[in-house]
Order: sequence, then C-alpha cells, then structure tokens
Amino acid sequence: MRAVARRNAAATGGPWYASGLRFECVPDCGRCCTRHGSYAYVHLSDDDLERLAAHLGLASAAFRRRYTRRMGPDTVLRMNGSRCPFLDATRCSVYEARPAQCRTFPFWPDSLETPARWRALRRFCPGIGQGPLVPLDAIRAQLARHEGDS
Repeated sequence: MRAVARRNAAATGGPWYASGLRFECVPDCGRCCTRHGSYAYVHLSDDDLERLAAHLGLASAAFRRRYTRRMGPDTVLRMNGSRCPFLDATRCSVYEARPAQCRTFPFWPDSLETPARWRALRRFCPGIGQGPLVPLDAIRAQLARHEGDS
C-alpha cells in the first residue's frame, strides 16, 4: 500500500496531505495511550529506553525487566491490560521522556497512507480534524523523527 501512496504522491506532485492536516491534542484525553486495533504497541528505540530509564531513575536493565518485552526483533512497552503503564488517569506520567512513537502521534506513515486511514483515527482520537492546520513541512519533520527513532 505504501508503494501506491508513493506513486500517487509522485503523480500529483506531493502526498495527499500536501496542503496540511488539522490536528490538536485534546487535554486530558489519553485515548492514544490505550489499545485500539492495530494501535496496540509502543515500540521503543534504544534512545527511548535510555531516556525513560533515566527519567524514572532506573538502570537500563531494570527498566527493561520491569516495563518491556520482546516482540520479534523489537522491544515494546509492556502494557497494563489495554493501557500504557505510564498513563495516570488521562495524563502521561512520563510526558517529558515519552517515546518517539508517542511524540510523533498521529503523524505516522501508516496513519498518513490514505485519507481514509487518517479519518479512521477519529474513532479514538478527538483531535483529528481539529485545531490549527499542521503544514506539510511539520508533518514531514514528524515522519522523519518517527522513522529515525523507530
């Protein structure tokens, strides 16, 4: 599907979201921190692991044992049931040190593949289609950050 999106972008001179997208995080929501279909895992880079461990005052090995598990070649955050272990009611308790995947939501490659995929996020994210227009260069920066840290 990504190949189709790339061909369409090349044919039209840019991605379908070239004119920008509206998104604004809704305070005290926390819905992106719970499982939703294929949005079920937080993948952690080595930088994410180090940053979170330091934030919590843990050695990296202790953080890994307590909060992560392996999923194939990836390290993922061990969820507490259907929610992130760092979700405190509706707020992130590690916000300053949150993983790149969390920092770049909702501007992920899969979410931006088609307009329908973007709109589908509205099922759990009330900020989709709301707030100020996020310009293409800011979206591309988030995509690069997401891909660089994953």
